[in-house]
Amino acid sequence: MDKRLCFPKLQTIGFSNALINLCYSARTATEDTITFDLSKTDFITPFGLVLLAGTVAECLAQNKKALYKSPEQKKTKQFLSGIGFNQFFSLSTNGGHTIESPNVQLKRLKQIDYFLTDQILAVFGVSLHMTTGVVGSLKLALNELMTNAFDHSESSRGCYVCAQSYNRSKKIRLCIADFGIGILAALKRVPEYEYLRNDYQAIKLAIREGVTSRIGKEAGYGLTHIHRFIKVNRGKMYILSGKGKILWDYTGAKEREKKQTMHNAFKGAIIELEINAAREGLYFLESEREQIF
Repeated sequence: MDKRLCFPKLQTIGFSNALINLCYSARTATEDTITFDLSKTDFITPFGLVLLAGTVAECLAQNKKALYKSPEQKKTKQFLSGIGFNQFFSLSTNGGHTIESPNVQLKRLKQIDYFLTDQILAVFGVSLHMTTGVVGSLKLALNELMTNAFDHSESSRGCYVCAQSYNRSKKIRLCIADFGIGILAALKRVPEYEYLRNDYQAIKLAIREGVTSRIGKEAGYGLTHIHRFIKVNRGKMYILSGKGKILWDYTGAKEREKKQTMHNAFKGAIIELEINAAREGLYFLESEREQIF
């Protein structure tokens, strides 16, 4: 039997409920063949890419057959081919199209990749003027985010990473996702955080300095440093885990924090950053004590 899932025109984090519902249907389907129909998709961001890629991998791990209907829109079809989606999952091939630099192709990691961190920072560096101190601090933070996916998530499939630069809107988007146990379950393993009752509490706590589920290890600075960077950059930061999603939006005159509840829980954690590449100025550290900005 075949289950066909028709994905929407826009696959962005703004449509997270609809996309997670579709991916939940794929993972829980009783049919032995799942068709991922992207024929109507015109635009897909790193969030849509990592969510879709991880879902396809989960279906394959369940011995389901994954079929793929590519976008009718030529540019979107070429983009998916160039970003590494088609070839990586052996779903379809649309030729040897290559995406323009700077971008970071969709990757599935089973261990931390320091070269990938350098690639991500190279994408940032095309538009942002950063001192060596900021680059070093962000490198440590990004490495810790990827380490979290392996140390905390208990995911057997590692994590997924993708980054894109958008010249027209002057934005950079980076997304890191794992399909593990989620932030709440990971933190509640630590006696100090057993009081946590919902995903929102856990997400809010996770960005505080020194908070980690690695018992007896000094950690918990990755999300803190990334959040500080996004605030100074006047960008956006999304964290989605379980049934909770929180957006920190610093793009306007007024800082905003918005919550959204997922209809179906996402088992794992997704972090997407939207960096304002049009913001001029030099990014630097205030002191030598690893206090970013």
